[in-house]
Amino acid sequence: MKTTTTLALALMTASAIAGPATETPPVEPAKSDSVLDSIHLFGDARLRYEYADFNDPLYKRANLLSIRARLGVKTDSIYGFKFLVEADGTGALSNRDIYNPYPGKPNYNGRAVIADPNSFLLNRLQLSYTADPIDTTVTVGRQYIKFDDQRFLGAVGWRQNDQTFDAAILENSSIDNLNITYAYFNQVNRIFGSQAPTQGLQYWEGNNHLIHLDYDGIDAVNLRGFAYLLDFDEAVTSSTNTYGLEVEGNYEMSADNKLSYLATVATQTDAGDNIREYQEYYVRGRVGMENDCYNYGLGLECMTSEGQAEDQLANTVGRFVFPLGTNHKFNGFADAFLTTPANGLLDYYGWVGTKYFGFKHTASVHYFRTQHDSTELGWEIDYVAARKIGEYTKVVIKGAYLDGKGAQMDIARASAEINVSF
Repeated sequence: MKTTTTLALALMTASAIAGPATETPPVEPAKSDSVLDSIHLFGDARLRYEYADFNDPLYKRANLLSIRARLGVKTDSIYGFKFLVEADGTGALSNRDIYNPYPGKPNYNGRAVIADPNSFLLNRLQLSYTADPIDTTVTVGRQYIKFDDQRFLGAVGWRQNDQTFDAAILENSSIDNLNITYAYFNQVNRIFGSQAPTQGLQYWEGNNHLIHLDYDGIDAVNLRGFAYLLDFDEAVTSSTNTYGLEVEGNYEMSADNKLSYLATVATQTDAGDNIREYQEYYVRGRVGMENDCYNYGLGLECMTSEGQAEDQLANTVGRFVFPLGTNHKFNGFADAFLTTPANGLLDYYGWVGTKYFGFKHTASVHYFRTQHDSTELGWEIDYVAARKIGEYTKVVIKGAYLDGKGAQMDIARASAEINVSF
């Protein structure tokens, strides 16, 4: 008892000499589900019917009902790292003999091409790290590369299978108002899926470098510069060096009207083992007006060519091309000019859009001529309507008719689709 009392007095004395004890905050127990909270499941499904009719004796009408489903896992930033993996499956619900899934030969049953074949593949698998102090992100793996409006680099998202890249991408924004992107990729995974009959339809390999600069330090204006250096083993005629400048902006004309504009200039030369030796040019300009009720505008695209002699094969002619662009977005939904004609292309176009019954409607008209010899190629009328239904569903309807001139065939295309995502 005496020992206990003495110990208590000693502790009280020591406490008085040392002063009040410093309060230690309670330690929160670790949350066992904190990492799990950063992991998210995502996916989408698309059901689409598409019709194509080429007014040409070599092709018959094609119809395809197809479905695509994707499922993936992604994480929020965990110590600067993010991870994403996504699988992709496409299935044709129509009979195999009423459409052609692949361009070129073999031409299955003489049907027009609707490039949505059966496929199951790894769409994306990527890991990124962001170093905040130096405003830099590095992403490696199978991924999308989408620059600007995807005229030169894109995912070709219109088709059921996307275009992806096995790449390493470095993005830096440490300079005020300037974003710098460098990408290296050694394989582009094409839209024709895992069962394509040739390696060249499945993927292209090579050493490819992309440089993209985007400056937005001027109010409502973006200035861009780019260099896309492509060298493919399986597609030597797509091996090209392209350098360009672009300006895009908008101007508030009034409280209700906004003027938008875009101008691009680029030059392209052959690269690698390209059998074409050329230097050609690309120019485009677009101006539009938008208000609460309507949007409308005019535009021009020009892809130059050295021209094709009568005794010359078309695939040996140098012309400005877009081997990795989302080309369906440009030069008409009929997809007649996914590849620039041997004599170049001039596309004069205009559009008008509005909202009605919950749909966004856009109608456009294109007039096509060759650039090199000014031969008329025809007129095209396009229409698209899109509507979101709730948070997860979107409906899209498209139609296109090209009234071809000369050697250019007439083409009719139409599609209806429903997209669901989570």
